[in-house]
Amino acid sequence: MLCLELSFPPLPQLITIGRAVWTPGTSHFVRNFAVYDMIFVRSGTFYICEEGEEYAMTEGDVIVLEPGKTHWGHRAVEEETEVYWVHFAHDPPIRYVDRERIPWQRTVERGTDAHLEPVPQTMYVPKRANLPAESIVPLLDEMVRLHRSLTLQSSLRLQAKLGELLVRLQPEPAAKGSARTMRIADSVIRYLQERVAEPFDAGAMERELHFHFDYLARCLKRHTGMSPLRYLHRLQIEQAKALLLRTDLPVQRIGERVGQPNGAHFGRLFRRHVGTTPAAYRAEHKNA
Repeated sequence: MLCLELSFPPLPQLITIGRAVWTPGTSHFVRNFAVYDMIFVRSGTFYICEEGEEYAMTEGDVIVLEPGKTHWGHRAVEEETEVYWVHFAHDPPIRYVDRERIPWQRTVERGTDAHLEPVPQTMYVPKRANLPAESIVPLLDEMVRLHRSLTLQSSLRLQAKLGELLVRLQPEPAAKGSARTMRIADSVIRYLQERVAEPFDAGAMERELHFHFDYLARCLKRHTGMSPLRYLHRLQIEQAKALLLRTDLPVQRIGERVGQPNGAHFGRLFRRHVGTTPAAYRAEHKNA
């Protein structure tokens, strides 16, 4: 399953939503605009083409047409066809990612009271998917109802419903072969979280988790994009940042607390991850 990787914040913003019944002999007109057009087919067969790629969408199919790409009905519908459409505004996709390559276990920096800007994050929306009607039609009907009688009181609710729709569209982690590697990646993450302040020991990890280290590393890399050592460093730096802001411990002591007793190495590692020294980070953020 191919997915669009979208950055947030800000979250996508709803422009409009509707429901239509296409009668036999009609087709979608040619259109190119700067918004996303999500189409869900409740019944019948709907024919749509985007930049020359033709799709025949049947019951339960959803497609996300992208801003700046021309789409049109490459064939007239042959039976009464009911569709919902949702237009929303957002930046173009960062990239296209296969569901099996989505790094679901990648750590996301948590906002603290020292942050003045939201932490950048990503969401994944399938380019095409098939969903059971009962999982999405009631939500779409509620959105259509709110839009038809839109008031100041209901407008925020409607925007929130778009967020709920996008949550329901988030692809599930791939099954079968990847389920095993994800479980192993999770076990590596737990192992590292429990030993943040201990020296990294590949042999000890092998003995504890009962897999060769190379295989453990491949599983973690597949689902987080990081090696075990790099993931451990990420955990250590996040813990160090919290200690810098919440305590008056000396930088050397903080390095020791997070498993980096060599002050010079700790400073280089911190700068590599954060872009500044521990002392400068504390001075900039602690009293902000």
